[in-house]
Amino acid sequence: MSGRDGYGFCPRCGALMQDGICRSCGYSEGNPWHRGAEGQQTGTGWTEPYGGAQGQNPQAPVIKPVKNKKGNGRTVGIICAVIGILCVAAIVLFMIFSIRKVVREVEKEMPDYHSEDGYFGYGNPYEDDWYDNYGGDSSDGEYVPDEKDDYYKEITDATSGDLDYQVIWGTLSLRPEDEDDGCTYECVYPVLTGEGEEEKYAAMNRVIEDLVCKYKGRYREYASGASSYGYVTYMDEEKISVAVRHSFYEKKTTVPRVEAVTLRVDNGEVISHEEMAEVDEELVWQFRSRNTYQNGKVEFVDGLSDEELMEYLKSGEDSVMFYTPVGLEIGFNYDGGWVTVTLKTNTV
Repeated sequence: MSGRDGYGFCPRCGALMQDGICRSCGYSEGNPWHRGAEGQQTGTGWTEPYGGAQGQNPQAPVIKPVKNKKGNGRTVGIICAVIGILCVAAIVLFMIFSIRKVVREVEKEMPDYHSEDGYFGYGNPYEDDWYDNYGGDSSDGEYVPDEKDDYYKEITDATSGDLDYQVIWGTLSLRPEDEDDGCTYECVYPVLTGEGEEEKYAAMNRVIEDLVCKYKGRYREYASGASSYGYVTYMDEEKISVAVRHSFYEKKTTVPRVEAVTLRVDNGEVISHEEMAEVDEELVWQFRSRNTYQNGKVEFVDGLSDEELMEYLKSGEDSVMFYTPVGLEIGFNYDGGWVTVTLKTNTV
């Protein structure tokens, strides 16, 4: 369709035409099959869309490229994951500190405790299954003293379940209120039980506990505290011997000490050292001989004269004597240690 000055309207799309060519669809009056902007074949061949080689339509909407958002999404995901991990870590730390706080509060409310029903959880050695689980025999590697042994090798328990009285274990644990103070005291002591003579056993138990837990009021004198472990080294219907190994924990060393008490079961009286063995020149000679055989070279003992050795063996503060299945153990404490020998001539 023609118009004034070469302008008109396209018969196909109704857009403005100039010089016979539609500016919108590319329709040409001389080429009615012209596909124009599509760049397709016309009646006379291939033609370019309006606008030349660029193939752009000035009236068509401009389509802007859309940026790829995949990278942004990945970044957001990483940030969320990090935040989640930090939140979980914060919750875990909060729970740990909360639990520690509760434990500390409980320890402050219970600065010490007694228990007469366990030996650090081992329980009553007279229960039917105790010997199967803990008592053992020589096959488990623990030392079991026997009267046929040449000498007593190690302080250990020698309890019996066939007597009129029995032994269970009590424990005592002390610690300062200051949670940062590592100075503590641990004590394990035997407790005698029996039917019909509660007062007698109660008196004997006081003597034993006073000896074994002797340092419960003085453990703060040592850098890291102390511990005391009591052993029933011998028991029959007539007497019972209890030995205790004390350990005093200094900053860089542990100082040991051994003490003992022997009681008559019928009346609860303490058996004195004089009743157990007479300390004389003969015993001093036996002690030296047995010490060399049992313990090898002990410089402190070798450096003592016979008179000095006798004084140590008679000392009410440092000497120690107790019965064992092997024989009478006799010795003394000195600075930095202790030493004992077994007298087979004074068998129980």
